[in-house]
Amino acid sequence: MRPLAALSSLSSIFNLLRPSTVHIVGDAYLDMLAKVEHLPEWDSDTMIETPIQTLAGGSALNTAVQLNSLLTSRRQRGQDRPFRRCVLHSRLGDDLYGDLVAARIRKAGVQLSAVRRGGQGVCICLSGERDRAFVSYKGTVSNFTVADLNQRLLFSRSSSHLHFAAYFDCVGLQSAVPMLLKRAKACGATTSVVPQDDATDQWAGLHESLRSGLVDVLICNQKEAAGIAGVQYASAVPTWDETDRVVQILQALGVPLIVLTLGPDGAIAMAADQWWFQSTKPVANPMDTTGAGDAFAAGFLFGWCGARDVRRGLVYGCACGSAAVGQLGGSDPLDAKAIEATMIREGSTGSFLFGPNSPELWETVSTAGASASSV
Repeated sequence: MRPLAALSSLSSIFNLLRPSTVHIVGDAYLDMLAKVEHLPEWDSDTMIETPIQTLAGGSALNTAVQLNSLLTSRRQRGQDRPFRRCVLHSRLGDDLYGDLVAARIRKAGVQLSAVRRGGQGVCICLSGERDRAFVSYKGTVSNFTVADLNQRLLFSRSSSHLHFAAYFDCVGLQSAVPMLLKRAKACGATTSVVPQDDATDQWAGLHESLRSGLVDVLICNQKEAAGIAGVQYASAVPTWDETDRVVQILQALGVPLIVLTLGPDGAIAMAADQWWFQSTKPVANPMDTTGAGDAFAAGFLFGWCGARDVRRGLVYGCACGSAAVGQLGGSDPLDAKAIEATMIREGSTGSFLFGPNSPELWETVSTAGASASSV
């Protein structure tokens, strides 16, 4: 064998041996968390019983921490290409708050690729049992741009999945997202996006990527889905017809798989030819809903990325989302026993499969939600 051919063969073997990697791109905040029973009023001082905590946060950071924890604590059985590594790509401040966030990421064992520049994004969170409110300084989050990314690492041969978290929060990165998604697809990686809430209420910018077929999975709650689809619900709880309309619009944009989180009722996933519903187990002592959506995203990616198994993704997503409600903040790795305690496995009561556009699915969601509320 010629030397160059032998070298090429060895290189191919080594590439196969490299760990498959999931890359998480997005926001990293410093969270200041106060647990309250009621939102404070102006010109008042609200006393609380629990000490105010300072935590690392942000959708991308939380998702990376929980996904990395799953990788180190659970096996990936029956996966075509199991992944072994999770990398967080973000931007951190070159100040004290940035130091605190970087230290927290290192403590969680997450590999970090981030420049240090500017004032760290900080989020003050007032959290109750079922809802929360935020006061945010965007800083490094809104100033995060494509120039801050290590694209050589992001598109290495080991890259198997690219996940964008908090799309609407990272305004400086939005214009580059279509290009980054194209490069990921060219490398053979799958892709996903969590849009998060749009503070401007414009919901603009993401449609280009969705129409181009660059996003394999869109993970969002019902409000975010309606915003992207341009639909207004008649009430706080959408009807089956409203949800069906939103899904049809998103599918028409070109999204192959849409995953909608339903809070304590669970989650549904919708492809062109199949719909799935996964309920959740209620948590005995709910503490904080802040990190539930990010934990769901981590669980779904853990279950789905290796073999594109939607039901497995929903099982892990709902289990992680439920377990996250039982702890303060979203950046402490979930306890493996807590995940196991909230898991409803495939084939058991609470895991359902439907044909597309099925009204029976919504009846099942309503029944499961009522049952969970009564426990």
